[in-house]
Amino acid sequence: MTVLYSRAQVRNAITKGLTMAAAEARVPSSADRFTWARAAAMTLLEKPGAPWAEVKNEHYKGTPATPPSDDDTPLFTRDQVSQAVTNGVDLAAEHNGRSCPDDLDNFMVNASLTLLDDPDADFYQVVAECYGERPSVVRSWL
Repeated sequence: MTVLYSRAQVRNAITKGLTMAAAEARVPSSADRFTWARAAAMTLLEKPGAPWAEVKNEHYKGTPATPPSDDDTPLFTRDQVSQAVTNGVDLAAEHNGRSCPDDLDNFMVNASLTLLDDPDADFYQVVAECYGERPSVVRSWL
């Protein structure tokens, strides 16, 4: 049986994932690297392969005051979410002056996907599920 996730679940997981990454790296969650990654991931979730211009449009529009009527409708597979988040972080890194995603970007992806499956997961659970290292080692990468 394929599990489907709603847009709201995906948005919440991404937001919590980037907030966790920001907190562990001691970087404001409002930093461009995070806000652009979230905008790119959510744009690519709806339109895989969307050009950067569409990401920019969505980023500058901000969060709508009223969510779409199907915001809580399960529509997306985990694979679709994984592709959107991974590609969104990659695209944001590229357009924010980094030649490729770094460890903080990769942690944000892993945290978002872990939180998608377990919305109550914490840093230690993300590390346990995604890394073969001690939490202190992973934290030193961020």
